[in-house]
Amino acid sequence: MTDYYNDSPIEDFEDDCYGITPFAKALAKSLVNINKPIGTTIALNGAWGFGKSSAVNLIRKELNNIGDEKLVVSDFKCWWYRGEEALALAFLQELHSTLRDKLGDKVKDLVPSLAQRLLQAGPVIGTAVSLASGSPLAALIPGASKFMSAFFPDGNSVEKTFKKLSKVLEAEDRRFLIIIDDIDRLNPEEAISVFRLVKSVGQLPNVMYLLVFDRLLADKAVEARYPSEGPHFLEKIIQAGFELPAPMQTDLNNATLSSLQRICGSPDQHQIRRTMNVFYDVVAPYITSPRHVTRFQNAISVTWPAIANEVSLADFIALETLRLYEPTLFRAIRAERASVCGTRRQGDPDQRDERRFDSFLQEVPETRREVGKRALLRLFPRLESMGYGDGFQRQWDAERRVCIECHFDTYFRLSLSDETISLESIKTLIARSNEREFVQATMRKAAQTERRNGTSLIPVYLDELTTHALSVKKEDVSTLLASLFEIHDEIDLEKDEDRGFMAIANTTFRFHWLIRRLTDDRFTIAERSEMYMNALTSASIGWLVDFVSSARSQYRERDGSQRNEEDCLVSQDLLPNLSMHALRAIRSAAADRSLLLHRDLVYILYRWRDFLDNDPSEVRRWTDSLLSDPEALVILARGFTSQSWSMGMGGFGALEDRVSTPTTIVQISDKTNILDVEAFRKALERFGTERTVDRDTLITVEDFLDNWNRKSTNED
Repeated sequence: MTDYYNDSPIEDFEDDCYGITPFAKALAKSLVNINKPIGTTIALNGAWGFGKSSAVNLIRKELNNIGDEKLVVSDFKCWWYRGEEALALAFLQELHSTLRDKLGDKVKDLVPSLAQRLLQAGPVIGTAVSLASGSPLAALIPGASKFMSAFFPDGNSVEKTFKKLSKVLEAEDRRFLIIIDDIDRLNPEEAISVFRLVKSVGQLPNVMYLLVFDRLLADKAVEARYPSEGPHFLEKIIQAGFELPAPMQTDLNNATLSSLQRICGSPDQHQIRRTMNVFYDVVAPYITSPRHVTRFQNAISVTWPAIANEVSLADFIALETLRLYEPTLFRAIRAERASVCGTRRQGDPDQRDERRFDSFLQEVPETRREVGKRALLRLFPRLESMGYGDGFQRQWDAERRVCIECHFDTYFRLSLSDETISLESIKTLIARSNEREFVQATMRKAAQTERRNGTSLIPVYLDELTTHALSVKKEDVSTLLASLFEIHDEIDLEKDEDRGFMAIANTTFRFHWLIRRLTDDRFTIAERSEMYMNALTSASIGWLVDFVSSARSQYRERDGSQRNEEDCLVSQDLLPNLSMHALRAIRSAAADRSLLLHRDLVYILYRWRDFLDNDPSEVRRWTDSLLSDPEALVILARGFTSQSWSMGMGGFGALEDRVSTPTTIVQISDKTNILDVEAFRKALERFGTERTVDRDTLITVEDFLDNWNRKSTNED
């Protein structure tokens, strides 16, 4: 598991990635050289996440290296306490502890331990500040007498006690540095309390303070509490202020890229350019402080392992950045999958119209909209002003980019979309594509795995293999083809056929796409012919018949021209052997009646006729033998039935349909010559009169006859 990146400040110079070491060493040297301070207060200012605490640690490290025994350093962890009273007591106790440890008996009667009186002191912040500064308002402050009796039980006046303490400290050759970090973690009232305590109680000889905070936040707190004071409030307290140098963008970029490499690995060589373009256009603009680097590291260390190597690294880092820093844009992208995936389509907004980005950027601050726009263009080519062909989509699919719909959900679910499979699985299948048993076992398991849309994983595997076809070694292609050809009919599932108005793909189509990608431009026509012939020797009948039919059709003359042989599946002289091989398989299946159970029965019957030079007599002899078999008649009726999908346009004044609807089509007519049409009709009509079959079968036959009669009427 990837390590979590702690946001703790660094403690050693060698861990400094942002160049604050020179600043820390210079400030440490300045602190050492301050002589005879009287409550001298130095401010270290820096924005949120710029590394102020890291700078403090390096200052402390350098002070140790200098080794000035006359300088005593202590820390007041102000953010450990909540409430003004608690802060006041804690501050005074820290001051007491620091001085007592080094001065011993000299101060034991001047600054008594507060530990025994924490529960007795009551509300003390106003009292502590006013009494310590000798304010004439002390008598008016509720709780003042209680504070004095608890804090100064010997009866000495506050003024006398502080004079004695000052005299002791002034005589010392040691100096005391109290570091107060993380003031900007406090709420405004508590932060102001710390400043007031330092200004009043802390004004002691040989004592100095290093206050660490965000000046902008402090100014806002003061302005809210003391509108008339403005910046003068802090100027009265702080003698010198130093701005922590902002980290250079180059250092932030390098730190982020280094963490990317550690967590995610390096991008593929051909992806480096795009990854870096995305980094500089989308990621870098949001990484403006060391804390941003750490936040980004921690985010990807959690999200990357869940989808490692299953997505484009470039798209992953872009979307993770948007998730962290532009959540409204991230959510808008997630909700707009249909309008951003793929390439430009008819009806898409004009690519010159900048308003096409409005739905994504409407909640993004104006100052960051240009970055958001660049992110959208880097992620989704569909939003660009140029068009892209199918070749680009295949490349994007291979890279598993977010703009390809089947990979889109993976980026938003921290797990693989059920539209895809792991890249590791595909790599393994490709690496073992010369192992017939492994290939077939993998595909059979895919056929048995159901996705949420009801289809199996077969279309996904075949599409992935097509995308990565060129990764299959040439010497392994033959075995892979033979392995797939043998189980085609077994994995050719009806539920995997695309349905609806735009239905074009099924397992057989995908086989054709795959074999083209595996062989085109890699093998000569002679090599392909031999390879296909060998692979088809054990092919299942459905695929064998379809392949031979496709190979034969490529040599039919079209528009008076013949196709270039190199573009065909096989050489023309192989067609007779292929046709004879297919006929033998068909006749064998017809003889043992397994042909009757094939889901593509009618298609195979027509090809049987075609392979015999369009002579239907042999096919007729077989189908005629079936007309007395009720079960065979029902199978034939179903085989001659199909569905089409259409969109209604609506009547006059009506809205057009938004969805496609199915229509039952009977694919038989009086001219059908692969069976005796009249004998077939009469045999089916007997079902209705004899009532010898179950109700479901009867309904199937009656529906078939109704649609057939309706079709015949329309044809007349």
